[in-house]
This record gives sequence, structure tokens and C-alpha cells, in this order.
Amino acid sequence: MLAVTLLFYMKIFNPFIRRTYMFKKHLLCFGLAAVMAVSSSYPAYAAVNTSLSGTTMENCGAYLFEWRPIDCGNGNYFAILVGGNTIAESNVILNRGYDYAYTFDPMTYARPWGTVPDLVNVDGVWAIPENWGSLPEGTQPVLQIVLKTNNKNLDTDKRYINVVHLPNGTDTSSLPPEVRKYLINVDGSDAGAYNGTVTPGWQTEADGSKKYLKPDGTYITNGWLTLEDEQYYMDERGVMLKDTVTPDGHYVTPEGKRVSYMPGWFQDTDGWRYIQKNGYYLANSWFQDTDGKYYYFNMAALMAVNTDTPDGYHVDENGVWDGNASTVVKETVNLGPGVATGWEPVDIGWKFRQSDGSYLTNSWKQDPDGKWYYLNEDGWMLKDTTTPDGFYVDENGVWQQDAAAPETAE
Repeated sequence: MLAVTLLFYMKIFNPFIRRTYMFKKHLLCFGLAAVMAVSSSYPAYAAVNTSLSGTTMENCGAYLFEWRPIDCGNGNYFAILVGGNTIAESNVILNRGYDYAYTFDPMTYARPWGTVPDLVNVDGVWAIPENWGSLPEGTQPVLQIVLKTNNKNLDTDKRYINVVHLPNGTDTSSLPPEVRKYLINVDGSDAGAYNGTVTPGWQTEADGSKKYLKPDGTYITNGWLTLEDEQYYMDERGVMLKDTVTPDGHYVTPEGKRVSYMPGWFQDTDGWRYIQKNGYYLANSWFQDTDGKYYYFNMAALMAVNTDTPDGYHVDENGVWDGNASTVVKETVNLGPGVATGWEPVDIGWKFRQSDGSYLTNSWKQDPDGKWYYLNEDGWMLKDTTTPDGFYVDENGVWQQDAAAPETAE
């Protein structure tokens, strides 16, 4: 007969500050988005493990001629130069932001500056990364720039930028979109890489579901997507899962982000707690479980047992509210465990709150179990008396059905 009210929350994990940069935007135009969250009094869970198998997408850690190469996933990037076939160290601008820094590693990899090989076309098929699997191995030579980073999204600290040159005389407007998206003008101007192309990244379907489009035109499926420090699970259709447990046993939030906690009941050495979907412990609040039973969680976010709650209700040794009215007498309504429509224990009796917030008065009310109750002019449920229309209700307020059924005043 009662509904649940969630009043206060207690944080159990520490969110972090992060930055994200726009995907392949001009260096002078890229933006910064910082997300901050408050720290918790109850940090109880380990950080997210970023070593899950799947696809990791990152913004490239360097700009070539003031433009970012396209991310092909898992630390590999690709660019096609237009208007020049050489590259020097001065043409590469490294991201040295305070979050993730990128540098060269000349002790391990020689700096490759010089002439960039031409993009190969085999029988009408351009040798871009998404076509490499269908072409003979070694078909496309590249100039490879190797970066070293402190970004821990991958198991390696290396990132690989593969660079080729568009053959002289090739009309860029005639290139298919899957090729054109890789173009970078060596003079720093806009090469029209996205003219008529579909931008890789998040795609929202008509039904509101989300997919992630890779640069090769396919969607990530059956696995994890790591993107800017967050992890998302994509199902066999490529749809991002949300507010559920993934096939490999991790909870993803209503926003689809993997977190390090599992919502639900949790027991530690102090007792039982309840972790909500937002990652907070339930505290200072009533909770109705799926079995219909009510439990109270105190200031310390622990389930109260064998005691009276601050609002005057008793919970037994299992933490379950015994169903009796509050012992706290007030002139105003004591909402207790349940404040939506339905029965409410008010002071020393019962009232029935309607959907408009008012109490039912001068009327009969039939519960789902078939029992009838009468509410008087003040909204009180009558007990052990005869109603104004002549029917007897017992000590529990239930009409004794030895006469015709009462009429409701709906």
C-alpha cells in the first residue's frame, strides 16, 4: 500500500577530471571540456580496469600541418598529404597537455622525416587502412611516425601515425568519401576531408540507441569501446548497452559507461548497504525491495535492524518494517515509508493519498485484495464502528461483508 521515497545519497567512488578534444579539428579551433565531480566519504571500489579486450579510440597525440590524423583504433592513425610529399619535424605539433603527453622516442625509433610514399591504387582500390586486409601484404609503403605517451588506455605506450601522399594530379573531389576523410593539406588549409562524408564517432539511431562508427565505415560490435577514459559495451548489432550487466559481468550506467561497482545489496563488516545505480550508497532513506518489503538506511548508509527509525517506524532483526504506524505523533502528515499515491500512516491512523496529492474523504476504498475501507470527512480510515451509510468496519478498518457492497465516491 505504500511507495518509496529516496531522500539522501552517499557517494562511494571518486570521479575524476578529464579532458576530451574534438575529433580532427583545426589546431586553432579545438576545444576543452572538463568534467569534475565531488569526492566521496566512502571510496570502496577499485579503479576501472582499462585492459578489457575491444577497440580503443583516441584522438591522435600529434597534429600534422595543424590537422589531426584519423584514428583507426588501438593506437593507429592514418593521414594522406595533399600538395606536398615531404614532412619535417617542424610540421608535427605534439600534444603536451597536462593530462596525456606525447613525445618522440628517438632512442628506439629513428625520426623518419623526409619523402612520403604515394598512396597506392590497385585495380581501382585505394590502399587505405580499411582495404589493407584485401590487398597483398606490403602493397602500401608508409612513412611511420612513432610517439610515446603516458596514456594508459592501451597496453603499450606507443602510438603509430602512418602517412602517405596523394599522387600528383589526383582530383580530390573525385575521391570516394572513405579516402577523402584522411586528406590533410600541407599548407594547413581545409582539405575538404569531411565534404559529403559521414564523420566517424557516435551515431544516434531513430529509436534513440547509440552506435559507434569507425573510420572504415563499420560499427564496433560484440565488445568494449574505450573512448577518452570511458568504456562502453557494444552488442552484436553495434548498439551501446546501458543500465544493465554486460555479457562479461560488468555494470554499465544509464549513460552506457562502465563503472567499478555493481548496484544492489552489499554487505561489509559493519552490515548491509544498498548501492544505487548512480554509485551512491542509500542513506537517511527508506527503500522498497522487489519483494515489497521496506528497509531503512541510516546516516552511515547502513540498514537499520531491530530498532525504531527516526520517523517512528519499527524494523525487525532482518531490517524489515513491521507494517505498523509511526509512534511519532505530529500535527502534520508523517510520510514515513511511502509518499506517493496510496495508504499513509498518519500520526495514529491511516489516510489514503490520491494522485492529485489530496486525501480521499467521505468515501469507500477497495484495495487490490478485495477488502473495503471507509475514509471519513477528515480523511481518516474508520475502525470498529459503523460508517455514515450504515456498514460496520472492524478493528482493522475492514468492512464486514454481511450486507450489500458499499458504493464508492470516485
